[in-house]
Amino acid sequence: MRFLIAKSSGFCFGVDHAVKKAYGLVDGSEDAKAVGERARYMLGPLIHNEEVVGDLTRQGFTLVDRVEDVPEGACVLVRTHGISPATRRALEGKEAYVVDCTCPFVTRIHTIVRKAIDRGDFVLIAGAKGHPEVEGILGECEGRCTVISTAEEAESYVPTETSYALVAQTTFATSKWREIRQVLENRIANLAISDTICLTTEDRQEEARIIASQADVMLVIGSRNSSNTMKLLEVCRNGCDATYLIENTGDVEPILKAGVPREATVGITAGASTSERKIGEVIRTMSEHEPMGQEHADVSFTDFIDNIPEIHRGATIKGVIIRFDNESVYVDVRDKSEGKIPKHEFDGDPDFDLAVAAKEHLEIDVYVRSIRNTEMGKEILLSKARVDFGKYKALVEEAYRDKLPIKVKVVNVVKDGIIATYGGVDIYIHRTQLEMGPVDNLEEYKGREFDILVTQYDPDRKRLRVSGSRRALLNTERKAKADEVWSTLERGNTYRGVVRSLTDFGAFVDIGGVDGLVHVSELSWKRIRHPSEVVKVGEEIDVYVKDFDPEKKRISLGFKRTEEDPYHGLEERFPVGSIVHGKVVRLFPFGAFVEIAPGVDALCHISQISNYRLTKPGDVLNEGMEVDARVLDVNPEARRISISIKDVEPVDPPNAGELVEEPKTAEETPEEIPEETPSES
Repeated sequence: MRFLIAKSSGFCFGVDHAVKKAYGLVDGSEDAKAVGERARYMLGPLIHNEEVVGDLTRQGFTLVDRVEDVPEGACVLVRTHGISPATRRALEGKEAYVVDCTCPFVTRIHTIVRKAIDRGDFVLIAGAKGHPEVEGILGECEGRCTVISTAEEAESYVPTETSYALVAQTTFATSKWREIRQVLENRIANLAISDTICLTTEDRQEEARIIASQADVMLVIGSRNSSNTMKLLEVCRNGCDATYLIENTGDVEPILKAGVPREATVGITAGASTSERKIGEVIRTMSEHEPMGQEHADVSFTDFIDNIPEIHRGATIKGVIIRFDNESVYVDVRDKSEGKIPKHEFDGDPDFDLAVAAKEHLEIDVYVRSIRNTEMGKEILLSKARVDFGKYKALVEEAYRDKLPIKVKVVNVVKDGIIATYGGVDIYIHRTQLEMGPVDNLEEYKGREFDILVTQYDPDRKRLRVSGSRRALLNTERKAKADEVWSTLERGNTYRGVVRSLTDFGAFVDIGGVDGLVHVSELSWKRIRHPSEVVKVGEEIDVYVKDFDPEKKRISLGFKRTEEDPYHGLEERFPVGSIVHGKVVRLFPFGAFVEIAPGVDALCHISQISNYRLTKPGDVLNEGMEVDARVLDVNPEARRISISIKDVEPVDPPNAGELVEEPKTAEETPEEIPEETPSES
């Protein structure tokens, strides 16, 4: 009996992560302080594995299907399939401590769908109706969605919306997905497609198809409640008539009793929620079956355990970090020899704590670069960067194709730009693509994280070339904000804006995607020579709309406030006849300006300074001199106030005794009074 065992059998990354997290709650290594004495619940089976779920219930977890059955303040495990926003809010309402075990691939679908709904798309989901994962995705759609399970349903679907987004359940059959996608592409013009089937699922199905085509008997190990297991069963039955679903070792006996030829080739694959232990038990049961006996089986149970994962050049396998030195990181890959990863591969990931990883024996995916036998034993050279690069390269390509933003981290500064990384994929961003305006200091961006759009993806070169733009994303966001501003714009509207640029005639202020002009005369009640005396580029200021022209796309903004006008309420503050105290600030042949309040200058005509005729005000007054005066006239419209010093305490010249001629009055010499206001002098 010869065995063909799928390399991708057993727990996928998402399931493995969820199981470890759940058992971490059991042994206290996960969230121990936060969980404390809380009651522990599973909202739906954590994974489609009855043994794991049963063991967790024996370890103190209570399995429920409804939020209503979760008590206040409980610790709740969220299954790998995820939950809807409404369910999450319900848990928060119960003040539950949520341990989210949602598969990262499922979380990604939720993000894509939310963005699609925000931009007004109608969402189509290729998947199984009623599946927990699909139900969780539906919760993001606000009712603007439908589930399509077959190509026939896609053919009969009548599009009535303007734009659509298409996603797939992570464990959906790839053959059905391709059929549905092709039908909808031909029938819907404005269709944004995101291939969200888990890469592991796709690889697993393809590998199962190949093995089934070579096998006499095909065993699919897993639960009939598992979507990905049932998809594997469907794929294998297309290649091998003698395909069986194995939920437990008891299902193997009827197959053996029916008779399996000694020379038969037995193919084995397993669903993503099937443990290695169960796979091993099935193989052991098959290999120990009489009359063949273990000695007749090409693969035994022991061989299976010793060779998981199968190590060969070019394979991607799991390994556990056990230690490191200045040159290498040593990884246990379940071989007699340790594998080595160059330490510099970890240096480019500042978020990866190598000391913690070695201490906690972190499991990671590694790529087998080479295996060779030396005098010192077997040398296994591994790479983490190769796995990261391959994984994220596909995501970068998808982001480029579907125009989806990705979050990157700046790792280096080069001439005229920066280098950002996305999971090991380097992306070049030119300085002109960083902001809406010019960028002077590129060093300020080092270490920063932000979203970009991938604008160039060229895999055909010897080295992958990827370029990105933050400006393109900012411009898209700015345009959306601008449309909103123009649709609601009214005179008098107030905005919190950002000063974008300064000119001699004013300041341009961004009020949310639209630039408006604050004229220099609107910046201050005082006369200023340049806007930089009041505001600076990048500063946030409050402005209001004075006027706008939708056709020319021009907006006139105001900055100075009426209540801040030093001449506001002039008549109430300085009634005619009242006595004021002030300081002489400017002298002219026709009179003196006296500051009687901050920013308020009153004119004392030369005839109102002394009881004697003066040649010029400077005969008796000096700038800075403090005087008392009576208010003669107040004109708020002209922004003028007239005062008389001599009505209170005249300032006479030193030779007053020799002067006899009376000074002219203001009414006798009106031509001497200036036309400009004191504030404009």
